[in-house]
Amino acid sequence: MLNFLILTTTALLAVSMLVGMLLGYAAQRNLLEVRTAVRRGALSGAIAAFTLALLELTTGFVVREYYNLVVLCGAIAAEIALLLLLATTRSLAPEKTATRFFRVVFFTVLASWGAFYLPDIFIYPSRFAVGIVQVASSEFVFIVTGYTLGIGLCLLTAYAVFRVCAVVPELILFPLFLSSLLAFCAAQIITVGQILLGRGLVPRHAQALDAIIFLLNNAQLLLYWSIAAAALTAVILWLRCSRAVAVGENPAQRRKARSLTKRHLLWSKTVIAALLVAVLVMTVGQRFNDQKMDLSPPQEMTAVGGEIVHPTAVVGDGSLHRFVYRSRKGAAVRYIIIKKNETAYGVGLDACDVCGPSGYYERKGQVICMLCDVVMNKSTIGFAGGCNPVPLRFSLKDGNLVIATEDLEAEAPRFM
Repeated sequence: MLNFLILTTTALLAVSMLVGMLLGYAAQRNLLEVRTAVRRGALSGAIAAFTLALLELTTGFVVREYYNLVVLCGAIAAEIALLLLLATTRSLAPEKTATRFFRVVFFTVLASWGAFYLPDIFIYPSRFAVGIVQVASSEFVFIVTGYTLGIGLCLLTAYAVFRVCAVVPELILFPLFLSSLLAFCAAQIITVGQILLGRGLVPRHAQALDAIIFLLNNAQLLLYWSIAAAALTAVILWLRCSRAVAVGENPAQRRKARSLTKRHLLWSKTVIAALLVAVLVMTVGQRFNDQKMDLSPPQEMTAVGGEIVHPTAVVGDGSLHRFVYRSRKGAAVRYIIIKKNETAYGVGLDACDVCGPSGYYERKGQVICMLCDVVMNKSTIGFAGGCNPVPLRFSLKDGNLVIATEDLEAEAPRFM
């Protein structure tokens, strides 16, 4: 649950805030003629993102970096054009030519943002059942809940920021919006530079590589700059509403003014609360999610006559047991044994085809992958697929669970 909450929040928060600020600022500039372009741009971006996600999941010819490079170059060009238009025109309404330019720019901006930031949101659901998690299980419900909460948090943030920015004075809002957009654009330029250098599309000078590494290590600061700009906008509106005095020619008008002030105050508080939750998710939640369970040392086993014998009285208690066998080439081949029910055992390597030899641990009676934190359905251990342990052949003889060393030797390359 927490993992997908972090993933969706991190993927969408920056673009959600900026969309809210952009549309809120445009509303103050009488953005009526370009509403259709905004909707079409957002829809086009979502369609492009869904198409890419579908191709990435079903084919092998999609090179995501080249796609990102093209989309980001278009986004950066559109953002620069947007800044120039906003800085050089005082109104969207007077001239038809300016309105036409705004339509094109808004369409391109929204389409490129959707095309770049949404593909992962469409891809994440394909990972829900990577550990053969049953749809009806509580674990699956928790995963879907985390995914949904992350999207919901970002959508709420976008709408609340829009409502706040639609009423904050333009002279105050424009510098904050400008700084947020520049930070957003800078993050995109860093990504473009990373792709160009990584793919060898530009000469790999040492200075350029050092600069990109430095910028990547500090790219998170750009996100927090945008968060600070959105939060400051909400704080400014909060302070203005707190000091506002209802005026009107009659009591009805004064009540209406007080109601409007309360509504503005509510949205400013919503922005601050949503951003606070998002920051906690990306910091405290991330740190908690990154904590890995220390694996207990596996019990080293020796073979007798090409077989390793495990008394069922020891491994049949329903808990996870970890063992290691030293192959002829010195590889530490780890494997696990767990009794699934009264009549069946689950035996597999302490590794899987998805995450490699990362290992498994037991928590509250559940077997969990160390790398991806996916909970295994205990009844499926011993079957191939997803993040399940690679199955290992065994036999039951005279109250013992027996594993042939030749099967372990065959799997030794996984652990080398």
